[in-house]
Amino acid sequence: MSRAYPYRRPPVDVVTTGPWLRLTADSVDELPPDLPEWDYGTVLRMRRPMRVDGLRARSGCGLGPDSELMLTVVWSAASSSLRGRAWQAPVAASEVELEIDFELSGGELGGRLDLETSLTLRSPGSRDSLVAPSRPGSVLWRDVRSVMLQGDAVLFPLSIVDFEHLPYPTGAAWHLELGHDLESQALGSILLLANKRREAVAKALEGASDPTDADRRVLSAIRSDVVRSLVERALVDDEFDVEADYPIGSVGALLASVLRVTFPDRSLDALRRDRNHEPGLFTTRIQDATGLLADA
Repeated sequence: MSRAYPYRRPPVDVVTTGPWLRLTADSVDELPPDLPEWDYGTVLRMRRPMRVDGLRARSGCGLGPDSELMLTVVWSAASSSLRGRAWQAPVAASEVELEIDFELSGGELGGRLDLETSLTLRSPGSRDSLVAPSRPGSVLWRDVRSVMLQGDAVLFPLSIVDFEHLPYPTGAAWHLELGHDLESQALGSILLLANKRREAVAKALEGASDPTDADRRVLSAIRSDVVRSLVERALVDDEFDVEADYPIGSVGALLASVLRVTFPDRSLDALRRDRNHEPGLFTTRIQDATGLLADA
């Protein structure tokens, strides 16, 4: 179903898009639907050619040539719940060719990466129609390209260390560090620590971009336990509210997203009751919801 806008929009062909390109040290290739070799140390260099008929875009929605339009690319990462503006340029009242070009740091990404390109109104100027867009930020045209990053790798930045030098049991396999401030940025508040003494765990994490069957089983266990830790954190924190308007990319926003994905049909109060009354069964339900070892 297409969305109905409360203002006129120009024909879609006022914007001509080229392919998304990924630049590396050795090549320039069209962006594939997934990048299984990606990891948190990878910097993504992206490029995309565009052509915009700025004058027809304005006239098509009832705007005068003195109105100001912007072409913008916004990125968002599913795993970190972070988003930001990657690139922006003004669009003149003529036919213009633009080349989108930007870099994204791997430390802020993970999971599904969405690249949203949009033509928006910055300032209305004169208008030839009562139904012409008038509010800055009104979207005149948009498209979204998604790419899956890292395949079977874990959701958060990680560090493989010797637990002998940390305040954790030396025989433990991993530990998820999670900050207490719900409004702090998740990227700086979450760290998965893996015990290098557990060789199977260290090997699976280091080879997450191209895992063996044994690695996949370990990664599945880590993912399930990470989700369990996040769900538990949300349920035991009396200050957490799944409906609160936490800042984008914050710990609170991440916890709310994890709860909605893991238990889409259960309210926060119901989940807290389930955990308090039958904690063993609740843990089993998390295993089911996360597909623990489903592909083993």
